Amino acid sequence: MKKTMIFLVIILLAVQLHAEVGFKGRPIINNIGMQTAYTLNKGEFIIGIGSIGFGISDNVQIGTNILLFLLQVYNANLKICLINTEQSAFALGLSYYSFNNWEIFDEEITVSSFTPFATYSFSVGEDTKLHIGGQYSFFSTEDEDDDIEDVEIGPTTEGTTIFTGIEYSVSPKTKLLAEGGYDVTFEGLRIGGAVLFGWTTFRLKLGVNFFSPKDGDSFTWPVIGIWWRFKG
Repeated sequence: MKKTMIFLVIILLAVQLHAEVGFKGRPIINNIGMQTAYTLNKGEFIIGIGSIGFGISDNVQIGTNILLFLLQVYNANLKICLINTEQSAFALGLSYYSFNNWEIFDEEITVSSFTPFATYSFSVGEDTKLHIGGQYSFFSTEDEDDDIEDVEIGPTTEGTTIFTGIEYSVSPKTKLLAEGGYDVTFEGLRIGGAVLFGWTTFRLKLGVNFFSPKDGDSFTWPVIGIWWRFKG
């Protein structure tokens, strides 16, 4: 497996030498897991392995993940960029999730989550951007006696979180990404790193994530993102 991943990265880097510029005029809309302050352009849309998104205007985008619906996780998200200059951007957004299979003390329950977030992105050099933000998760359950902190924690279980990320452009077609955050709800550290390749429409992200909640096991899992970003 390790040799396969190394071979894949070498091939991708070789192909990059002949690839057209994919990031010019289209800032990334998320780092590894966290949102950046940028949105899709008007009429632009993305299609991934389940994830889809659409730019209603140059400053407003909506999205969802169809694959999660098959896992009984109903979801939608909205992001609005309020400030967008050459050097910085600021955005507000809202995510909604409804989980039908979260477990508390071996009992499956339905949990709904409304998560408003804010993100500020700014340049700290010609090739480097920083992303700083936070989200506040409002959880509700069918039974008011259920405590959300007692759920069975998984690698993607996420509550109120503060986060920061860095984006470094190695070339016009390759970015190095890193981010870290602290989950206040589940009292755990989140860190990750990845490489993002960008062609004219195709995007590929490869990396690793780590989450260590206070109560429960620590999780390490790969970041594998594949999607297409079409201009409007």
